[in-house]
Amino acid sequence: MTGPMPDPVVRVRKPGPESPAHFIPSAPCIRVERILRIQGYSDLERVRPAILTAAAAMAEEGRQLSRPAVAYRRLPVVYARDGELDLGGGFKFHCKVFDRTLRDCTEVVPFVLTVGQELDARVIELVNAGELLEALLLETTGWLCIEDATRQFKVHLRDETLARGCRITSRLGPGYSYKVGDATCIWSLEEQPTLFAALGGTDLPASLMSSCAMQPKMSRSGLFGVAPLSPKPHMAGHAAAPLHVVPAT
Repeated sequence: MTGPMPDPVVRVRKPGPESPAHFIPSAPCIRVERILRIQGYSDLERVRPAILTAAAAMAEEGRQLSRPAVAYRRLPVVYARDGELDLGGGFKFHCKVFDRTLRDCTEVVPFVLTVGQELDARVIELVNAGELLEALLLETTGWLCIEDATRQFKVHLRDETLARGCRITSRLGPGYSYKVGDATCIWSLEEQPTLFAALGGTDLPASLMSSCAMQPKMSRSGLFGVAPLSPKPHMAGHAAAPLHVVPAT
């Protein structure tokens, strides 16, 4: 990587029924060391030169192929209780984690994020050519690109929200399990179509398949809660218990 990264480009339009706002993250910064550690190489000095070379090549190729884009929309919360989140307009979601994480939220910000189709297509091309190591390393790079884009979007959303005297919660997403007290609850992936509908359903950077998985594959959806910086009286003096997130398998 040489030279400074360009600032993220923000394109914002007033959200409407069919018009989410948009954020375009800057090009990702991908470290070869992280790719290798994800693949189980704890001692990087013992990694074979051929694997190091392949990882470096796929890190650069993934960075060049990444086309990060985010669509998001602010929606008021009607209520979040008894395992149900109601955003009005028929948009309801179900998971016990909402009761705690979104307890003081006046809004939520559903979003859809992707790094584009080109990375997906290149991974498939490598698999079909029998270059399985490169395909694995490029797919890992792709998911790191998603993490980088998510981080940039979170910073953008946090700054935008702080300017309004509010804070954002941790990210929640369909298809993930959450540890709440002694129990584990799941936000069902089958509620993904409702999330897309809440965003307006069109002009989004990713689409849904019948399985509720997203296309391109290297995409992510979810929501952040928005709450006032000053807690409500019932929260004063009470620290929230830590939230444990378990990715779906």
